[in-house]
Amino acid sequence: MQAALKPWERIAWSPEHQQIIYRDWGLFYTHKQQLDIAVHYYNKSLDLKNFDHKALYFRSRCKRNIAQTEGALEDSRAASAIDENNAPINLEICDALYELNQFENCKVELHDNTRKFFGKKVAAFLNRLIVVDENFKDSIGETLGPFILKNEKHFAAVLDEIEREKNVDDRPLWKILKEQGKCDVMSILEKEEILLSPRELARRRRAFKVFNQIYFNKSWIDVIFLKHLRENKNLLLPQSKVSTPFLRQLTHTKYDVVRKFLKMLQARSPLYTEQSRKCPDKAIWDKHREAHLNRVQYQTRRTMLSQMRAIRKLREEGELEKLSKYVEEVMGDYVVLKTHRVMPWKFEYINEVYNTLALAHADRYTIPDNIIQSREKGRMLLLLRMPTDKYKDVVQFVFGDKSTYQEPDAPDYALISYKKFLARLEKRMRFAKYSIEKCYLLHEIARAHLGQSRFDECCSVARKAVEEAKNCNSVLWQFLSTMLIVKAHAVLHKIERGKEALDEAFALCMRLKSPELCAFIEICRAINDEEISMKKRTQSVDSVRKRRSRLSVGSHLSSKTSVDTNATQDYFRSHLPQSTVEPSETVLV
Repeated sequence: MQAALKPWERIAWSPEHQQIIYRDWGLFYTHKQQLDIAVHYYNKSLDLKNFDHKALYFRSRCKRNIAQTEGALEDSRAASAIDENNAPINLEICDALYELNQFENCKVELHDNTRKFFGKKVAAFLNRLIVVDENFKDSIGETLGPFILKNEKHFAAVLDEIEREKNVDDRPLWKILKEQGKCDVMSILEKEEILLSPRELARRRRAFKVFNQIYFNKSWIDVIFLKHLRENKNLLLPQSKVSTPFLRQLTHTKYDVVRKFLKMLQARSPLYTEQSRKCPDKAIWDKHREAHLNRVQYQTRRTMLSQMRAIRKLREEGELEKLSKYVEEVMGDYVVLKTHRVMPWKFEYINEVYNTLALAHADRYTIPDNIIQSREKGRMLLLLRMPTDKYKDVVQFVFGDKSTYQEPDAPDYALISYKKFLARLEKRMRFAKYSIEKCYLLHEIARAHLGQSRFDECCSVARKAVEEAKNCNSVLWQFLSTMLIVKAHAVLHKIERGKEALDEAFALCMRLKSPELCAFIEICRAINDEEISMKKRTQSVDSVRKRRSRLSVGSHLSSKTSVDTNATQDYFRSHLPQSTVEPSETVLV
């Protein structure tokens, strides 16, 4: 089916009239700032008459407004080839070169046009020459030298990246991989992940924010909003099959347009020029910067004191889960971003926080009042505060209730949260600097594995935490990591290995000189020894039963054999002559 025609399209206009109508409609939509529709009508006009310099000129101006500067330059040059002595078209070529950041070519073109035209037509070219000269002063003027001295160390990496982007290898992928000695049969190539530290990520976010604030002023917040809108699930709904692809393309296109205009502004007046323009005096700039850092340092100190008060309060209240979550939030989102300039006591603060958390973990190892009188089978799990039996949580089925029947494809939110938390800790582990921080991260990873019943991974990571704790001489973290191994063995009922881990924990308790922990470990060892002796008694009883069963089977077989022998003797006595019958011993032999 053909698209519905406009009323004026149903009349048999001549191609010359249609071409003019399309061009006028494009000009109309250009004035209404509906630039995509305007380009559409300019294209239809040029399809009918491709050498119309007015349509090419109008389309070039329209393309410059939507950041399609390369196409605008091509249209303006095509229009100039048709009408060489048209001043607005030549001015459009200069504007396109200027917006392409080709200031040298733009200046050459402007000088040529000042000699080509005269009178009032030259004024526009002279004004643009003044602007281009000022742009040269801003970009390669006095402010360039200090910028080069400050960032000279980064030039080599930037040049390598530019050369890598320029030299694109068009050969088949298998040839490139074969020369590099890599696998050339992989169907899905692994993307190289760029690992950046949390401080570097924060620095880039801050630099991007400042960059937009300088060039867009108060509109910078709109740029940030548009950037995050490109992958916003509230806008790009998965169930909307028609609107979601259109909105995704629209947001990406508009953000690319904004970025192109931002690069134009940055090329005309670089960032180092804008910063020096705000405060030309270097001494005053350094003074303001130092005062700002002192204010940040003072505020950081107040924040740290407030955080320590909250951590100690949570420890006193016994809220271990809240404390662990709060410490992870503080250390992973706040302290990791601070430098020694604004936090000169950073190492001491990290030690204090992690040791307070370790003491809160150690406070949980207390002896319940009824543990000695209890004769239940899971006393060790009860003592270690581990769930004794998860399968006892019986779901009460209610007929007709939707919550009774779990959907087969329902997401497991606990598993999703566990994976996210594990990825966060592993990422922090790559950039951890201090051994005590590595102890904490390994301990939390092992504890997460233990919560998901992954006991082998828990024991492996806990052993690494013990070795890391030895590097920083932290006996407390060694004890906590060893107790995770004890818990894993207790759940798996590996009492012999649990005994070895408890012996290690008891030696660490003696080094800690804590009577409470020593008493706790003694109770654990007593319960574990009792389970070992019970296991041995059970095994001995089983072996006695097996021996008795074998003896009973052997006696039954021997009695049966004697009965068969007597029957054989009776048979020979009844069927053979008396003289041929030998004594019974001979027959048995």
